[in-house]
Amino acid sequence: MNVETTGVSGNPQRRSYIAAAAGMTRGLALVQGANDSTLAIAAAANAPAFAILEETIVNAGDTISAVYQGEAVAIIGAAVAAGQYLVTDANGRLVPATGAANQNVVARAVSSGSNAGDYIVVLVSPDIGVTLEPVTHYTVAGAIPVSTGVAGIGSAGVLAMTLAQPTAAQDGTKIFVTAETAFAHTVTTPANGINGTKHIVTFAARGDGVVLQALNLVWNVRSLVGTAALS
Repeated sequence: MNVETTGVSGNPQRRSYIAAAAGMTRGLALVQGANDSTLAIAAAANAPAFAILEETIVNAGDTISAVYQGEAVAIIGAAVAAGQYLVTDANGRLVPATGAANQNVVARAVSSGSNAGDYIVVLVSPDIGVTLEPVTHYTVAGAIPVSTGVAGIGSAGVLAMTLAQPTAAQDGTKIFVTAETAFAHTVTTPANGINGTKHIVTFAARGDGVVLQALNLVWNVRSLVGTAALS
């Protein structure tokens, strides 16, 4: 049985559209239909949805109200905890984003739900609809790929990681590397590979980190976090 949480708060921003099909159920995620006036239920996992349906629709062509900003009541397709970012499943329900590449985030959970089919409160916002960066956790030494994402370094000892120089085609690639355990982990590039004069980042405490962005064949430091140091 569907269980609905307490209602939304604030004043959600709504817009009227035309239903693309019959049987569109309240709380499902919506994607663009055949034209700017029509919306349809998201029918693929990780669909580029941008609004939540406010009512159940009986007939195709009915006028519908869609929440595109603010709190809304949504149906979930799996267990959800408050605070999680959410994407669609293949039935227009919302499920937790996984951290894999190219995640089309629709909303963030305000309340929790335990079962597929439950209703929860979510926050829909144009600022949320971004692609999450993929996250990789490293527990053994090795190479960090030259690709945008987050690299967490953590084990019961020091890990020596390497990072190749970016190519011209990889300009703009951004990597956040962070220590997940309190050891002197290192990230080493070829000579002068960081800022044109350095080539090693050394961490000391859990939470230390560095944001590196590729530009003109070099890793440029956008920020250092905690006690992370360059040499």
